[in-house]
Amino acid sequence: MNFSIRRIAISFFIGLALAAVTTELSYFLLKKENRAPGVIELVIPAGTAELIRAGDAPPEIPNDMRFVVGDTLKVINRDNENHQLGPLWIPANSSASQKLETEENMVVECTFQPGSYMGITVQEPVTWRTRLSGIFFAGFPLGAMFAVYSGLVGSRGKKENKERVS
Repeated sequence: MNFSIRRIAISFFIGLALAAVTTELSYFLLKKENRAPGVIELVIPAGTAELIRAGDAPPEIPNDMRFVVGDTLKVINRDNENHQLGPLWIPANSSASQKLETEENMVVECTFQPGSYMGITVQEPVTWRTRLSGIFFAGFPLGAMFAVYSGLVGSRGKKENKERVS
């Protein structure tokens, strides 16, 4: 096998391996958003309306939430007052749910947050195809860059060896 072809093949292999490590590492670090769809429960605790009127926020309720397409958001209202989250009207001591079927970022009206708004992000779940395409989309350009730089370093080393021999 020609030295140049072998060097290019090794460069592409190193690029793909490095891309695989970095994309899989990010996958495992963000795994809670990379899951199968399910039912996500958000509980509005008793006394939330009084906390909101006082300008405080219930510590159990996040300011924004992340979902995957296909999730069902079930809001359980344990407060003695009615609440609203976007299109959901949740009467006191009851629950309401909404299936999240499209990928989108939204800010919705929310009566159980001090700012009266909540951010909701719905994203596509990560599949093995997504992970594989991420490896190739990062690995081939990285391998090409390694091949170009290895060619520059390799040709520079050959010139220095020729100068030493002469």
